[in-house]
Amino acid sequence: MKKSIAAIHLSVEALKKATAELGDKASWSPSDKGRTALDQVAECALITGACTGIIQHKAVPEIDWAVFSENKIKLAADADAALASLTSNTEGFAAALEGLSAEDAAIEVTMPWGATYTLAGLADVVYWNNTYHEGQINYISTLV
Repeated sequence: MKKSIAAIHLSVEALKKATAELGDKASWSPSDKGRTALDQVAECALITGACTGIIQHKAVPEIDWAVFSENKIKLAADADAALASLTSNTEGFAAALEGLSAEDAAIEVTMPWGATYTLAGLADVVYWNNTYHEGQINYISTLV
């Protein structure tokens, strides 16, 4: 578990670095149609927070995607808030992972997109999401 948590922390630092390197272009979107870096950071923060809740409740709640989208838009509007939320949600997620008993770590949950993970396996979801969006943000940097 410690390796997964360390990897997630590294992915967050990479996201922050990629976003910081864009400077004021972090809120720019390709062709005014694509997603901004801050939109992607906000998503990573919210997904990480949602995964924390899943671990705490040992179940996936019904997700209101309209509310999720509204929250993401609000969070993405403030770079400092988006980055702070990413950091704090990551700390909460790490604490939730570390608090899992071996029995609870093996509990399986099915995510809204149909994939099944153990609670411990949610670390892979968070890590993958962060690294995917880091790549997207780095791509944006080639366009600005």
